[in-house]
Amino acid sequence: MRRYSQSLQISVVLMLGLLLISPSCEKEPDLIVPSDGYNWPDNERAYWPTEAWEVSFLEDHHMDASKMNQADEFAENDPLSRALLVIKDGYIVFENYYGDGGIDQSTDLWSVTKSFSSALVGLLMDQHIIQSTSQLMADLMPAYPEFNKISLHHVLTMTTGLYWAESGPLWVEWAFSDDWVAHALARGQERDPGEKFFYSSGNSHFLTSLVYYSSGIKPGTMAKEKLFDPMGVPFDTLDHNIVYNTWNDYQKPMYQTWRQDTKGIETASFGLYMTARDMAKFGYLYLNRGRWEDRSLLSESWVKASVKEHERGIYGRYSYGYQWYISPVVESIIE
Repeated sequence: MRRYSQSLQISVVLMLGLLLISPSCEKEPDLIVPSDGYNWPDNERAYWPTEAWEVSFLEDHHMDASKMNQADEFAENDPLSRALLVIKDGYIVFENYYGDGGIDQSTDLWSVTKSFSSALVGLLMDQHIIQSTSQLMADLMPAYPEFNKISLHHVLTMTTGLYWAESGPLWVEWAFSDDWVAHALARGQERDPGEKFFYSSGNSHFLTSLVYYSSGIKPGTMAKEKLFDPMGVPFDTLDHNIVYNTWNDYQKPMYQTWRQDTKGIETASFGLYMTARDMAKFGYLYLNRGRWEDRSLLSESWVKASVKEHERGIYGRYSYGYQWYISPVVESIIE
């Protein structure tokens, strides 16, 4: 379910060390993604935060404390805020918690979970279990011929053309169905694949289902072994499938784990629980083009493909990659 919590807002801050400030109508925003691509930083690091993040001061990293104070005030006045954490040059330069948030408090990442699900598809690509994002989902998951002409690229970019309702009774009906993939496909085709971006948690759930059906490995297990353990992120897969009777059951706090659908497959669109510091490690992995210490956890080619502007003009101001929003940045807190 699309929910604009602070955890979603800080994903860009964690990755790029930039603060989103409300745009002035008189100023044309500069984009995070320039026409000639990212200016990717050097990924040779003085240290890696596998054991723990090191803390530094804003002024030591040429950051404007007054603008950081603006961000802190904004977050403090947002009832959905849980954490604001800024990483610059590999160091925590600002950290604060709000509401029920805390340094050791895991929270549901909600739709940021989608970016983690995309990373698992990258692992399938790196292992050559999947050869190309142009492959048809019906070929990758033959138990679901209803995919028809929908490709993996269409799923990753929210351009499947399937009918969807992201809230209300239809969304809840899907969440309590016996087969989330079949139920989403049964909604039917509203437009041709590739024709238009349309946000859908049903689309995203195809990804973790694909991980399981193509590899035989539970998505949570793959994430733990290939990503979380090497980065020093505490994580436990659920040892039994939880039965949910109401939507409120989905909102009961959990710690460093990942909720599952009615088939026991990790939910691709929400339900991953992490602390802000561990979430920052994921952003740092992408900032370092998939490298962690002396290993490549994700291929550089997948990282760059994931944050490429595959779809533009989303909601009038965003672009979209492989389950990543690419957001305009108007003003930086970097001096």
